[in-house]
Amino acid sequence: MVMKQKNIRYLLMASTVLVAPSMASAQDNPQPADDVEEITVLGRYIPDEKRATSEIANVLDADAFTLAGDSNVAAGLQRLPGVSLVGGKYVYVRGLGDRYSSTLLNGSGIPSPEPLRKVVPLDLFPTSIIESVLVQKTYSPKYPAEFGGGVIDLRTKTVPDEFIFEFGISGKYNSESTGKTGLSYDGTGSEIFGFGGSRRNIPDEILQDVSLVSLTPEELQAAGRAIPNIWSIDSEKLYPGAGLNFVIGNRFDVGDESAFGFFAAVDYDVNTRNRIGVRRTVTTSNAGPVIRTNFAPEVCESPDFVDAGFDDCGLRQTNLDVSLNGLFSAGFEFNADHSISYTGTVLRQSTKRSLIEKGLFAQEDGLRTRSTIDWIESQVWTNQLTGEHIVSLFGDSDTFQQTEINWRANISRSDRDVPLRRTTVYEFNPQLNADLIFARTDGNTTIYNALDEETKEFGLDFVQPMYVADLPIDILGGFTYVDKDRSFGLVRYNFELPPGVTTDLRQLAPEIIFGPANIGPGQIELTEIFDASDFYTATFENVQGYLGADIEVSEKMRIAFGVRYEDSIQVVDTVDRITLEPITVTQRGEFWLPSATMTYEIVENMQVRLAFSQTINRPDLRELSTARFVDDERGLTYQGNPELRIAEINNFDARFEWYFASGESLTVGAFYKEFTNPIEQSSRALGEGRLATYVNASSAELKGVEVEVEKILPFQDWFGWDWLGSRELFMKVNGSYIDGETVTDEADLGVVTNAVRSFQGQSEWLGNLQFGWRDYDRGENLAIVLNYTGTRLALVGVFEAPDEFESPPLMLNVAYSKEFEAWGNILELSIEAENLLGDEIEFSQDGVITEGYELGRTVSLDFTYKF
Repeated sequence: MVMKQKNIRYLLMASTVLVAPSMASAQDNPQPADDVEEITVLGRYIPDEKRATSEIANVLDADAFTLAGDSNVAAGLQRLPGVSLVGGKYVYVRGLGDRYSSTLLNGSGIPSPEPLRKVVPLDLFPTSIIESVLVQKTYSPKYPAEFGGGVIDLRTKTVPDEFIFEFGISGKYNSESTGKTGLSYDGTGSEIFGFGGSRRNIPDEILQDVSLVSLTPEELQAAGRAIPNIWSIDSEKLYPGAGLNFVIGNRFDVGDESAFGFFAAVDYDVNTRNRIGVRRTVTTSNAGPVIRTNFAPEVCESPDFVDAGFDDCGLRQTNLDVSLNGLFSAGFEFNADHSISYTGTVLRQSTKRSLIEKGLFAQEDGLRTRSTIDWIESQVWTNQLTGEHIVSLFGDSDTFQQTEINWRANISRSDRDVPLRRTTVYEFNPQLNADLIFARTDGNTTIYNALDEETKEFGLDFVQPMYVADLPIDILGGFTYVDKDRSFGLVRYNFELPPGVTTDLRQLAPEIIFGPANIGPGQIELTEIFDASDFYTATFENVQGYLGADIEVSEKMRIAFGVRYEDSIQVVDTVDRITLEPITVTQRGEFWLPSATMTYEIVENMQVRLAFSQTINRPDLRELSTARFVDDERGLTYQGNPELRIAEINNFDARFEWYFASGESLTVGAFYKEFTNPIEQSSRALGEGRLATYVNASSAELKGVEVEVEKILPFQDWFGWDWLGSRELFMKVNGSYIDGETVTDEADLGVVTNAVRSFQGQSEWLGNLQFGWRDYDRGENLAIVLNYTGTRLALVGVFEAPDEFESPPLMLNVAYSKEFEAWGNILELSIEAENLLGDEIEFSQDGVITEGYELGRTVSLDFTYKF
């Protein structure tokens, strides 16, 4: 690459002199040769995307994931400044929930299999299939307009330069699960591979009429008997987790200029999670907090129940988690200027859940036991065809250089099935000294639900390098069309006990109570618990376009600016749960959204960035529906709000960057965001509990500071530590302070306790420390990682009860890997230890622990053989 002398930047790495690219890619296509001075380039160029991009961003590549021992993308991203992890899978950028972040896969949107989340959970993506992840914190018009915290762009691995074949096996031990007694229920043999089997499907006898209204007594009897008679939870010993992974790829030359290649990866993981803890709900009174629901050990220790000999009050839950993921990529390079590629992914995650909650549903109730079994099967698959082309649209023009054109066509689908979720409730009868199943509707439920979403996306982007008055300019533009269809359905059934049913029958196991002999006319009958809003369909269509420019105004200043246009329509069809009248919600949005970023180099290797942009945040399709959903993790019920409006956001950013050596930098950033009609969670009364919903707050603002330092530590030179040999010690430290404030809309005053509060899920303080070494000669890595996430708002307090807060664990993890020669190839050994401090998860409200459980310490061992 030949460049003008005045625009050259030199980077030092070891003893090699490198030439960095200029700020605008027009420099890669210089003006005529008589304007060029002779340059000698030594070494090779190693790009630094964080520095070279026109925006404020952070990048994690495959080496960073390997170094820290990250098994999935979510675990790695929480080490970035301003990024936190909620629930082990949802990424919050700058204190803003996942609804304020866009997640892309190779530049295209991904449908979410989660009914309560707008974006796909990032723990679905194993790091074995990811090449790098870009987290861009300032908005640029090439990305979708739904932007608040940031854009997360996952780049999958592609065709390798040479043959690659790897096979790995791993094992995992957890101190709270492995070898301990857990919970389970009768399932199928295919569960170990993540498939629930046809046994859980809705029987054909019910599919004749899911409402059961038209069924004859004989058909209704057959329908009740056709549902598998599985209810009870058993105890079983839990085994260690295990995993397998497989990678293969190669590249083949075809003629002098063409080449073909492929890459394939399969990743399998099975693990058990044991959760033993407490769960409570709290209201308030003049005397202080009042505990309403109480599943905790002290309930069994109370005088009312201690004589019965109970010692198992509290929350007990065991999850069997199975992940099965695959990636296939193939590409054909016609020549240096034209190539096409295909990338397909299948991401499957299945959970077999067994849950027992024992305690008080309300203070005036007796001792009750609620048991829940279910199987949750989620799948995301994507098919993407892309092309990259360099063409000369303007011939040999001195002004216009060669044009880069990239196009993509993507069809993706997400599915989430929860077949045969079953719940029973028993209450202790002190007179009989026995547990009796409730004889009312909530004494037993059988639920089937499914969510399906399909997204079609087509887009084209171009970059036109050019010179105007000797200024290098990149003109950028493109368009995208997105069409999304979603459907959701849920049916609930109850086995209704006949009047006068005996207590002798009610104290038996549910398999006996609901056995085939007891189901029929005049006996126990299957009934549907009808709710018309349990079904909805939705569509989303969005036509998008953008145009911008990236100008190197001088050798010290670079300005990137542009505007994005989006014209969208969302349509949700559902039913009013009270009047049973059809509801069609149509939401249109047309926006012109400007953005600009200036980068100024103060002195060599020091630069400052300033940015401004306007973006939006749309309600999710299910947030506009009156359908209700249950949070599998916390048991809360959610319902959408057809009156939600699109939120608008003004974003202001600044960052100072100092790259004092290769691989070493200091960055200090500040940001400020102001929101109009921000979408926040609220609540309404639901019996004795709460119904979570969504509202537009009046306004909100968010501001914060981020600091990050990366430094290579030359301890050999400082202290003469010759034992380090070729090991390169490093340290990475970052910290964030975030202050957010939302103002409740007047319509919610009197329901929401605190009219002014922080954003839900926002921590005031975040911090990460990573220390270790790399040894490229011996293939050895060590990383010690400390992650701190400050207390954050978990649930908005309602009806004068205070807000609920989460205290995330302080995580100390260690990862070590070493390569050895084995049978003429390479064997890599990896050892990882997580949560060495043994910290726990805890939620609290008004000084009362509302949920808490131990995570345990985890140790995993991995062997990978590389051919």
